[in-house]
Amino acid sequence: MKNLFAQKNNTGLWITAGITGVLAAGAGIWFYFRGKKSDEIAGSQQEHVQDYLEAKHPKKKKHKTDVDELADLVHHQAT
Repeated sequence: MKNLFAQKNNTGLWITAGITGVLAAGAGIWFYFRGKKSDEIAGSQQEHVQDYLEAKHPKKKKHKTDVDELADLVHHQAT
């Protein structure tokens, strides 16, 4: 009986796998250089991206008071 799974020639498979690998590597290199080029272009444009925002001021520290100082802080209005 003849073996159905035995292949005499698989050169076409190796050529197809090689071409696919070369195409995938070429696409990866192309995407890498395209991203690098767009980063250079975007880098010059991003220098003044946040110039329109207001300058941030540091937060003030909370004034911690004791119970004895509360009477001095409260200003009662005479009505």
